[in-house]
Amino acid sequence: RFRADNLNKLKNLCSKTIGDKMKRKEPVGTDESVPESAQNLDELTADVLGALQVSQIKQVRLLIDEAILKCDAERVKLEAERFESLREIGNLLHPSVPISNDEDVDNKVERVWGDCSCRKKYSHVDLVVMVDGYEGEKGAVVAGSRGYFLKGPLVFLEQALIQYALQSLRARGYTPVYTPFFMRKEVMQEVAQLSQFDEELYKVIGKGSEKAEDSSIDEKYLIATSEQPIAALHRDEWLRPEELPIKYAGLSTCFRQEVGSHGRDTRGIFRVHQFEKIEQFVYSSPHDNKSWEMFEEMIATAEDFYQSLGIPYHIVNIVSGNKQGAFKKLDLEAWFPGSGAFRELVSCSNCTDYQARRLRIRYGQTKKMMDKV
Repeated sequence: RFRADNLNKLKNLCSKTIGDKMKRKEPVGTDESVPESAQNLDELTADVLGALQVSQIKQVRLLIDEAILKCDAERVKLEAERFESLREIGNLLHPSVPISNDEDVDNKVERVWGDCSCRKKYSHVDLVVMVDGYEGEKGAVVAGSRGYFLKGPLVFLEQALIQYALQSLRARGYTPVYTPFFMRKEVMQEVAQLSQFDEELYKVIGKGSEKAEDSSIDEKYLIATSEQPIAALHRDEWLRPEELPIKYAGLSTCFRQEVGSHGRDTRGIFRVHQFEKIEQFVYSSPHDNKSWEMFEEMIATAEDFYQSLGIPYHIVNIVSGNKQGAFKKLDLEAWFPGSGAFRELVSCSNCTDYQARRLRIRYGQTKKMMDKV
């Protein structure tokens, strides 16, 4: 950028020198050669230009134009490399976050609700088969590993839970949003971590447009959560302070490769590649503790929902090694009495301005008030 600015100054200097010579009615000249003293643009001065004919200065200006184009191309390349490097840098951490890479051992339990010691004879795997609501073997034949069909009572149960969750969130001021199922690559890069591209996201390749003669390729990714398209919903926008907080209840089918989960949770509807999910997503002011008030409200909303269903759970503070873009993340892990284990059902994160910076989402009425949500 510094070199490009200097080259533009030299270009302006060439124009000024030509103008001065024309005012003095100096001959334009026919010599279009560029002397060695003028070829080194880094040492080009007004005195060097003043000794040249107008025809020569015009050739120098063409050299400057070429240098500006090369400089701009190099800048774009370096900015792309910088962006790729910055994507690898995670968010800062809240002081209360446990420092560890082992979430199985070092996640900190914050609180517990309900009886998390009871055991049942049947697991959910047994129950879904007993009510004839699940077909796993044929699902795997049709869709591959971890494919499944929901049928009968489980279809109605899923729809009832979706409606109950959406109505509960709507009553708390959330706007329901049914999101796209796939996103353009350049947009997904701004909301997803690089590790997600390798381990989680499905790539979809299609035609570049609906035109029959178009042979270009369009690369998209299936969403792993409605958080991704909702985060990009206000991409490149300037929000007004009075609009905040903006609260969305996202509904979508989610698609995940689950690379690295081979041999884990192979029975039942766990670690599947396709599932429905309701998401709380909030754009909040970073000032006056507003984002932390929303963070506490969101985890409380999730707790109220599972308490209303009578499902025991505990809240855990997730270790630093499993944060991605979160400044702090709390998980709600429900107690599964059939298997005698806790399993994650909710993740609640405060990403501070980490996502907003990547998506260039600002708010404020003037540039002086500009900030990231």
